Amino acid sequence: MMKRQARNTEPSPRNPKAIAFAREQRERSNEFALDIWQMVRDRRCRGQKFGREYPIAPYTADFCCTSLKLIIEVDGESHQSAVGQCRDEARDRFLAEQGYQVRRLRLRGYEVLRDPASARRHFEQVIDHRLG
Repeated sequence: MMKRQARNTEPSPRNPKAIAFAREQRERSNEFALDIWQMVRDRRCRGQKFGREYPIAPYTADFCCTSLKLIIEVDGESHQSAVGQCRDEARDRFLAEQGYQVRRLRLRGYEVLRDPASARRHFEQVIDHRLG
C-alpha cells in the first residue's frame, strides 16, 4: 500500500506570476539596467550575489542582494512624477516591512551611463555600510 505524502499547506515564498513578470522585465531591460547588471552580476561588486528583476510580490526589484536584504533601483522617467514618487514611497515602505534596506538607492539611468565608475563606488559604499 502506497502512502500519500502530506501536502505542504504553507504558501510558496515565490509567486509564479511575479516570477513570470520578472522574466518579462529582464527581456525588456534598458541599457542602464544592463550596464548595472554587468557591474553587479557574478559577485562582481564586493563579492555579493545580486538577482536582476527580483520578484518580491507584489513588487519586482531591479536588483536585489537577498543575503544583505539590499535593493538597488534605477529610476526612469516614471519615477520623476508625483504619482511615481508616491508609488515608490509605498513600495519602499512595504519592502522595509519585509526587512529590506531601502535607502533610496535610486539612480537615474543617464547618471549610470555618464559616470559608471561613480555609480559603482556608490553601490560599494552602500554594500560596505550594510556589511557593517
